[in-house]
Amino acid sequence: MTAIALKIKILKKIRIETLNIAAILGIAALTIFYLFMANNVAMENYRKTILQKNIDNLRTEIRSLNLELTNKRSIGFLKKAAAGLNLVINESIQYIKITGPVAKNQ
Repeated sequence: MTAIALKIKILKKIRIETLNIAAILGIAALTIFYLFMANNVAMENYRKTILQKNIDNLRTEIRSLNLELTNKRSIGFLKKAAAGLNLVINESIQYIKITGPVAKNQ
């Protein structure tokens, strides 16, 4: 007997109830697999949304820190800080102009 004839004999012995049970179990397994994968996709989407919100919050915080830094670097803030520390602002600065070389390399 050939292998094909043997396979046909085996298939003829399988009852329809056995095929139905195998089909139902296969469908149930595929359904469980589908639900598992759908749940994983939903969880990853939720994680992505949370991370995007965190990124947006960090960007907002960076912008506010940049604004605060800009304000702290301003001349008005420095004058207020100097006045708060009882420092005197020198209004009459004189610069010395020197002609010729200032230092020599030896």
